This record gives sequence, structure tokens and C-alpha cells, in this order.
Amino acid sequence: MLKLLKYEWKACARICLPLYAAMLLMSVFSALMTTDAAQDFMNGIPTAILVMLYFAMLVAVFVVTAVILIQRFYKNLLGDEGYLMFTLPVTVAQHIWSKVIVAIAICFLSGIVALLSIGVLGSGTGLFADIAMLLQQFGHVIATKPNTLGYMLEGILLLVLSTASGVLYLYLCMALGHLAKKHRVLMSVVWYFVLSTVAQFLLSFVLLGVATGPLQSLAEALQNLLQGVPQQTMLHGILLGFCFATAIPGAICYGGTYYVLKNRLNLE
Repeated sequence: MLKLLKYEWKACARICLPLYAAMLLMSVFSALMTTDAAQDFMNGIPTAILVMLYFAMLVAVFVVTAVILIQRFYKNLLGDEGYLMFTLPVTVAQHIWSKVIVAIAICFLSGIVALLSIGVLGSGTGLFADIAMLLQQFGHVIATKPNTLGYMLEGILLLVLSTASGVLYLYLCMALGHLAKKHRVLMSVVWYFVLSTVAQFLLSFVLLGVATGPLQSLAEALQNLLQGVPQQTMLHGILLGFCFATAIPGAICYGGTYYVLKNRLNLE
């Protein structure tokens, strides 16, 4: 498993890390060009061009990240490389989880780098002072309100589960599309829209049931039960409930992907 993670990380980092470095460097140049002296040069045209290039690169980072994660799964497990990958002494579950773990890490790293670059562009050289002040304020909040740390950890868990569910959903669509004999990429896109439509219908059905249908009485009973619960405990429960609700579709997508790769995989 560790070797799979190492191999997967190297394959993704080889493209992503230079792109992240280029975006941070572009944000530094853009911040330097937003000074009054730079904006007076040629009526600020070079500054405007550089800022537009920065935002284009910001969009490109997320697009390239998504393409790499999709490509790594499709080529590595469903394409020609699958013949080699499935001869390794590892399980199908380990193949899937190695992809998911690295995908989560790359997605979070993309978000962090994007936030840092925006901070550099907005704060310029004062970014590190702003970060130090935020960390100091955060430490004060943790010391005075210990529940804040719990909220933060639960929020991070929710983000991780949401990212994992989204990645597994894409994997399931690609796995189902690969069952077709022809036009497998097109069928993966078709499965994406079909499953998205089904998920939206089910969500609308549940929300409608809570509002007016048979689930309304259950929602009212739950609301009455929570009236005497402290607000902090209720917030923890809500966050954990969101985590549980997010993990359910992720588990379904994982199960479907595992079944296809284990029992229905056709690499021809």
C-alpha cells in the first residue's frame, strides 16, 4: 500500500508541484505590479495583463488537478496500464484507496496554494504578518473557547469526506462507463449525468418528505427532542450528522467501483 501511495504521489506531484510553484511566483509578480509606481507605467497595462494571467493560471491549476486525478485512475486501472497494475500483489481495495488518498491530498494542496497565492496578491509583503496575527488570534480563541477546536476538526473531517465522496463518484462513473464495449469515455460522461440526475431526484424527494410528507413528523419529533440539548452539543451533532450523510454516498460509490473492478473489469 505504501509503495502504491509513493508511486501515485510521484506521478501526480511531477506535474502539480511545478504548476503550484509557478502560480505562487506569478502571484508575487502580480503583487509587485499592483504598486502605485508599477501602475503608472504604461497606464497600468502590464499590471492588468499580469493579473489576468494570474487568474487564468489559478483556473488552470484546478482544471489540471481534476484532469490528472481522472487520468491517473482511468489510464492506470482501466487502460493499458491495468494489465500490469492488477498483476501486483495488492488488493483492489488498496488500488482504489491509494488513488483516493493521493487525490484528497492533491485537492487540499491545490486549495491551500490557491489561498496562499490570493493572500500574496492581496497582502503583498504583509502576508506573513497577517498569517502570524491570524495564528495568534486562533490560539487565543482555542484557549478561551475549547469547543472551537472540535468544530474545526469536524469541519476538516467533513471536507475530507466530501472530497473523498466526489472523487469516488468520478471513479464510479468511469468504472461503469468502462463496462461498455465502445465509446467508454463517452459512456462515463453519460453515467455522470445519469447518476447526478438520480441523486438530485432522491435529494429532492427526501427534502419534500421532510417538509410535507411522512418524514415531517419524524423531523418534528427530532426537533422537540433537541430542544433541551445545549447549543454547543447540538452544533457538534449537526456537523457529525453532515459527516455521516456525506459518507453514505461515498461508501455507495466505493462499493460500486470495487464491484466493477473486482468482478466486471474488461481491459480489452
